[in-house]
Amino acid sequence: MIGVVVNYRRGRHIIRNNQIIVHFENISSRGEASKLIGKKVLWVSPGKKKFFIGRVATPHGSNGNVRVVFRKGLPGQIIGDAVFLVEDFEQLKELQEKIKSAKDINQIRKFLFEFFRSS
Repeated sequence: MIGVVVNYRRGRHIIRNNQIIVHFENISSRGEASKLIGKKVLWVSPGKKKFFIGRVATPHGSNGNVRVVFRKGLPGQIIGDAVFLVEDFEQLKELQEKIKSAKDINQIRKFLFEFFRSS
């Protein structure tokens, strides 16, 4: 499943750059978003072949958005970019190997979109 990063989790005075708000396609209610809790989310940085893995923590609001927590802070390039929901851990290991063997970022993005559109 493919999602779009809406924004960082933020308050009035602080922005938490290791927590992001994501809206996944075909998820439109808080109940549907609750089913995603605990699943892994993958984001590949556009500059390098670096990938970040986070987990869905809680639903956010009533429109199907979720809060995803990463270990490290994420750059501002992530806002508006695509993230991918990984169903199981074996699938994640397979993706990591293919990402490492890719030549450039365009090849990685093409592979990821094809992989997640088919599943």
